[in-house]
Amino acid sequence: MREFQAALLVNDFKVNQFAAVQSFAKAASRAGVSILENCPVKSFKILNDHSIEGVETNFGLVKCDVLVDTAGACAGDLLPPNPHHLFKNLPAHPFIANYLVLEGSRSFAPTCTAFHDIDSNVYVADEIDHLVCGGFHIRAFKKCPLQYLNRIQPSPDTSVIEGDWDAFGYVMEKLAKRFSSIMDLEIEELLSFREAFTPDGLPIVGFLPDFRNYFCLTGMSGSAVSLCPGLGRIAAQWLLSSEPPTDTSKFEVSRFVPLHCNKHYLCQRAAEVAGSGFNSLDPLYQWSTARNLRTSPLYFQFKEAGAVFGEAMGFEQALYFATDKSLPSVEIGINYPVGKPKWFPFVASEYNACRERVAVMDMSAHSKFEIVGRDEKVVNYLQRLCSASVDRPVGTTVFTGMQNARGGYVADCTLSRFAPFQYLLAAPSSQQTRLFLWLKQHIEPTEVISVHDVTSKYTTLNVLGPTSRLLLQELTDQPLDSQSFPAFRCKELNIGCASSLKAVSVTHCGELGWTLYIPNEFALHVFQELMRLGKSYDVQLSGAYAFNCLRIEKFFVRWGVDINSSATPNECGRLFRVNLNKDFIGKKALLMERECGVRRRFVQLLLKDHDINNDPWPQGNEPIYRNGQFCGLTTSAAYAFTLGCQVCLGHVSVDGCKSLREADSFIQNVNFVYEVEIAGKRFEVQLNLHSPKLPMVSSEHPQHYRPTQ
Repeated sequence: MREFQAALLVNDFKVNQFAAVQSFAKAASRAGVSILENCPVKSFKILNDHSIEGVETNFGLVKCDVLVDTAGACAGDLLPPNPHHLFKNLPAHPFIANYLVLEGSRSFAPTCTAFHDIDSNVYVADEIDHLVCGGFHIRAFKKCPLQYLNRIQPSPDTSVIEGDWDAFGYVMEKLAKRFSSIMDLEIEELLSFREAFTPDGLPIVGFLPDFRNYFCLTGMSGSAVSLCPGLGRIAAQWLLSSEPPTDTSKFEVSRFVPLHCNKHYLCQRAAEVAGSGFNSLDPLYQWSTARNLRTSPLYFQFKEAGAVFGEAMGFEQALYFATDKSLPSVEIGINYPVGKPKWFPFVASEYNACRERVAVMDMSAHSKFEIVGRDEKVVNYLQRLCSASVDRPVGTTVFTGMQNARGGYVADCTLSRFAPFQYLLAAPSSQQTRLFLWLKQHIEPTEVISVHDVTSKYTTLNVLGPTSRLLLQELTDQPLDSQSFPAFRCKELNIGCASSLKAVSVTHCGELGWTLYIPNEFALHVFQELMRLGKSYDVQLSGAYAFNCLRIEKFFVRWGVDINSSATPNECGRLFRVNLNKDFIGKKALLMERECGVRRRFVQLLLKDHDINNDPWPQGNEPIYRNGQFCGLTTSAAYAFTLGCQVCLGHVSVDGCKSLREADSFIQNVNFVYEVEIAGKRFEVQLNLHSPKLPMVSSEHPQHYRPTQ
């Protein structure tokens, strides 16, 4: 007999969305808001400065200061076609889902709002005099027919759509297995609803980059009722103050690239997102649809070597290499396990290669931009944007942040100066659109500066490890010794028979090595030469999971995972990288924060008494407790092979501390006991404010290479 585990949420409640809409409408009317019904929008009136003057309706032109598009499944339909726009349409796709209404049943207690079977992805809700049943399956969602999306010619009623029994059959089968007793109840009707789903299941909130005053609030991906109150509050504060009240980077449309707007792509990916329903997808979950879109020239070489691929901004990147075919391999489209993953031995081997020998890692998915000017204005421009000083000699690479007006990180990147007026900027893959927009937005009319997205121009290989210098020296006639090419330098190299590759002596994870930016036509040759000559050094291919272990063990935070636009250098222990002797965006905020204190501090947490074979593994977003009181959240986690324990990065609150020194003293109070809760089980942790000192086979990094100080 099958056993089920359940959780009873005694304070759970259900919202009637129709009644909620009416209540909000009445409250808005009392506040003086005019609501005009049966008023279809025909088009937008767009001015030459890319602002929307108003909307054309059958009542005439309705002017606006800001256009807020909350049209749900129809959002963005009236965007005018323009080949110069970054986003030709919104990255959201409308689907129709079905739900079944049955006669009421006494088997459901009146105090129970709903039953959710998370494993089967189905639900049954009590609506007093009847039951509502539904669920999620990738084949249960159908594309919206055009007649339901056409707002130019209003239809009598498109709010209720006739149900589709063929599509609902996939859900019905799971309902029958889990709730067999309801199959005897009389069917009242099968209804459908429309919803817009995004490629990652998160809503789209914020201004579109191609217009000055087009604000979008859509793509709720089946969670509109639970998300709308909070997002509505954020939108209202954003519109009133011209800035979001909190970090919204995960919701902004700039988290996507244009391929995410492709209708064929959206139709495949959004269907999978819609079918995920109640699934609690972990940070390492990989979608299985619409894959192999962006690949490096070395994709098939990596695949032949056993690579298991993940996706970053549509780019296929090796997560790890399943070199032993006899061991089980985790494929895409399933959740990361709560405990020890099956790929653990593969990642351990790759980690050891990075730390003890030499490894080759594909970093092609990282965002890359060439910034070129005619004169010193390009240097002044970057000095204005970067919090570190980038006016360094040609051949120098700088770790720098780009801050917003509040001191938060817009970007965390490396900037390499290859010529007096030419820089190469490298940043995480999630920055490809948002950073490009930020760079373009801040070019003054008097500055002749070009910003080119060269992400797809170069294959990027990270050659790292104690013997990386010896391996690369065999492939070039240019000296690579520590005096000729130390850490944080950049120059063009000939590698093998390939000419003028860009080489940067930074690995982004604290190991000795080089990042090679290889024109795509040379990629295969360079890779084959590295692997051929690397045999004598026992070279090994390494993936993103091993990189994660390396960076987290050394306390390297990552933008979009650990830090975002609300995190500041003061909070991260990175103020030593900031040059306060020059002007830059966010300087005033950082100075004020340094004097008045911070709200939180980023920390590294080493788990004690954690059994990696039997205990649940941290994945990020676990609560942190200080003497039993909640004080923060983890942001990412990995197994630290050198330290021999699980390590989390996260932030803890220090409210009330009036200076950074006071905050650090408060956190390190010897009377405090810190714990991390993983799947309901708490583990005591050792808290670090700065990077631990790890034994290195070979290390030539200067002091400023340390991620915190």
